[in-house]
Amino acid sequence: MHNVKKLAGAALLSALMSGVAFASPSYTFKLVDKIPLPTKPGHGDWVSFDPGNNDVYVSLNGAGMSVIDTKTNKVIHTFMNIASPNTMTFDANYVYETAAAGPGAGMQNQIIVIDKKTWTVVDQVTTKGTSPDGIFIDPANNDLYVVSDDDNWIEVYTTGAHPTFIKKFALYPSNPVSGPDVANLFNGTIYATDDAWVVQVNPNTGAIGTKMNYNFKLNKFGGTKDMFWDKMHNAVWVATTNPKAAGMMIVNPTTLAIEKKLPETSGVDAVAWDRKLGLVYAFEGATPGFDVYSIADEKRIATVKTGMKKPTHSGAVDPATHMIYAYAGGDAAMYVYQPVAN
Repeated sequence: MHNVKKLAGAALLSALMSGVAFASPSYTFKLVDKIPLPTKPGHGDWVSFDPGNNDVYVSLNGAGMSVIDTKTNKVIHTFMNIASPNTMTFDANYVYETAAAGPGAGMQNQIIVIDKKTWTVVDQVTTKGTSPDGIFIDPANNDLYVVSDDDNWIEVYTTGAHPTFIKKFALYPSNPVSGPDVANLFNGTIYATDDAWVVQVNPNTGAIGTKMNYNFKLNKFGGTKDMFWDKMHNAVWVATTNPKAAGMMIVNPTTLAIEKKLPETSGVDAVAWDRKLGLVYAFEGATPGFDVYSIADEKRIATVKTGMKKPTHSGAVDPATHMIYAYAGGDAAMYVYQPVAN
């Protein structure tokens, strides 16, 4: 057996040196668990995996955020007083959740700060703009960025138990129809979505850099959505809500020009990626399921159906176990899938 392995390894090395291309493995996706969520069936907004504690955070339908322990696949904490929760981000000590309508009269449009050691809400910071949505941290300067959907700007705060407002950046275009959604920070640059645009923003000055209008028809879900930076191949994958005119776009990270378009089932809201397996998961905004793409091959390799009547919308992946956590809105549950190489 040892000699066979040595021969196989030698053959692989020889093939790689000669430039022979090997096909990426194909996968099937096995449903291994269903985690009940303390919410009613319907639309849940965002799911994130935290590698610091191996927990999954999920914004529930209508109100609340839950924490799932991926070691047991059970809900271990729930914060029901977060009304209209949108997205979340986190650092070593805190989870920051955006709430479009906070608990109680006059308590709308907030950043909810949750201490990861005590699992208690330690602050509720009212944002300057309305409908705070996308939220992320710049580790280079420890700043917290919040996208205001209704006001078409990004607000900047300090991180920590009690975030304080620093400044805000106007987005582009100045008079959007649908407005911004989420934003991402890649290689020191903010990539913001706004209508059918992707806009680069300097995280320090707020200066608008390269911008691109992809000129596809908007729908009730908006236009450009979540993004993934393929660092190895120096490409940005941009999900959209228009599967016919745009689909999943692979764009040049510098010029934002489209290099390739891939099919989407019904339009995508959120993406997650497993760098080790080389897979991107695109969670549908209008159908119950998610698309799977090969990063290296730049093609869709599977569509996984959850069987629910309501959309999946969002999900996350644990890059260590490769488990996929998909929000099954119709079942008020988190469905857990395991990729199996064929």
